Order: sequence, then C-alpha cells, then structure tokens
Amino acid sequence: MQKLFNKILIPVDISNKSKDILDKAIAFAAKYHCRIQLLHVVSVSPFAAIAGDGHLTLPYDPIDNMQELEFQLEKLCRYIDFSSGDIIDVEYSIINGTWNQGIIDFVNANNIDLVLIGEKSNFLKKRKMVVNPDLIAEKTNIPVITIPSNRRLTRLYSIVIPITDFLPVRKLMYGVYIAVNLDTTIKLLGIENMKTKDKVHYYLEKAHQLIKENCNIRIEKEIVVSQNIAEAVKQFALHECADLIIVNPGTQTKMPGFFSSLLGNIIQKYAAPPVLTINRV
Repeated sequence: MQKLFNKILIPVDISNKSKDILDKAIAFAAKYHCRIQLLHVVSVSPFAAIAGDGHLTLPYDPIDNMQELEFQLEKLCRYIDFSSGDIIDVEYSIINGTWNQGIIDFVNANNIDLVLIGEKSNFLKKRKMVVNPDLIAEKTNIPVITIPSNRRLTRLYSIVIPITDFLPVRKLMYGVYIAVNLDTTIKLLGIENMKTKDKVHYYLEKAHQLIKENCNIRIEKEIVVSQNIAEAVKQFALHECADLIIVNPGTQTKMPGFFSSLLGNIIQKYAAPPVLTINRV
C-alpha cells in the first residue's frame, strides 16, 4: 500500500501546552515513519490572531525577539529528538501572517502530508478551536487531525466513517491505511433521511464491499436516521467509544443550530475522539 504520511506539520504557539501535541505527534510519527515540521506563525496583530470564521486561533502570545523565538523552537526540536531517541527528523519554520492562511500557504508549498492540531481544554463540553480544520482541509486537500488533550493516535481500536449519498473514496483510503497499521475495526455508519435513504444504503454496501475485497481488516456497518450528519456521528462515536472519526468538511462537520455556521460550531469542537478532516476530492 502506498505510504500516505511522510511529513507532518504541527502548528506550535511556544506555550507549555505545545509539548502535549508533540508527545502525540512523536508516537504517531514513529509508527508511520514520518518527519515532523514545526510551524510558528507570528501574527500581524492581536486582532488578526482571533479573526475569522468564528474560530479561535492559537493564543496570541508573541515573542518580539526573533533570537528568543528561534531558541524556543530549537528547544522543541531537541525535545522531539530526545523523546524519540533521535529516530525522527524534525525542523521548524517561522512565518508572518495569520494562522489559518499561514498554515495553508506553508502546506501548499512544502509537500506536507498531514496536519496535526492540538485542542485546548473543554468548557461546557465545547473545546477551543485553535484554527479552522475545515478551511485548511479544503484549501490544501491535505488531511487535518484535531486531537483533544486527553486522547492519542497510536491505539485506535475503532474508526468511524460516515456514509451518506456518495462513495467516500478518500475517507475509505485513509481509514484503511490507518487501520492496517493498527489493530483496528472500521465502523461504517450510514446516515439517512427520507431523501437520501436509497443512496445511503447503496453506498454503504458499496463501501463495505470495497474494503472487504481489498483488505483483511474488521468491518462493521450500521445505519441511523438523522437530519444532521455531524450530530449523528458525534453521538455514535460516543456510544461506541470510537478512537477516531473521519469526515469530509462542510455538511459532515456542521453541528445543528440556526447560528451554527456563524459561531463555528463544528464536530471537531465537540467529538470525544480525534477527528480526521479530509476534503472529498
């Protein structure tokens, strides 16, 4: 099978919590034999650091002295070297701009295969969203994994992949790639309503057949009725104690509510496990 993950980008904000996402990334990179690229974006202003799409970005805590900033990033690189036993190649970059656009531009210019984003602590069951994973996935066509602080990526016993009114080839490809490397069960979740029922049943069977005929991994399938895909996936993942959710940005991530888009209420803020967001095409 083609190697899908070679170079992982990790946005870091030079805070103590940066090491939390690094620990998860180190284990993941060692498992999939990847290089790590750290990225720090020097925001043009405190206002630019929190603007756009209803999402909060990484905390605006700038270090004015470039030498100090480089020193802190070099410390993180040494931490990765020490923690991994020098088996992971790591480097860092510093750019100016805004976090979302900075990440997008860097990914598009530097052959990044995956973006790992750590999430901050919960507040009333809603996490602070560091950047906009939907936007990054759509603009780069590269997978983005958002990881809650209390979860990890190396012991994934179940992966939930929602199936709607099309065959999600890219989600299946990444789900299988991750599952083959781990002792994982893929759970295909058909989400239907009155308009999509026939298509959902057809593509659920098609996805199940595609995996079964090409891979020797465990597969389960289930159908639920719901008007909101993100809420159905969130509840199913919670009930099944899932370890990873794979979704397409847009309809599959938008949580219910009249002001959901305005407030940036997406599944990545609420789901218990990590969420891998991958563009449909």
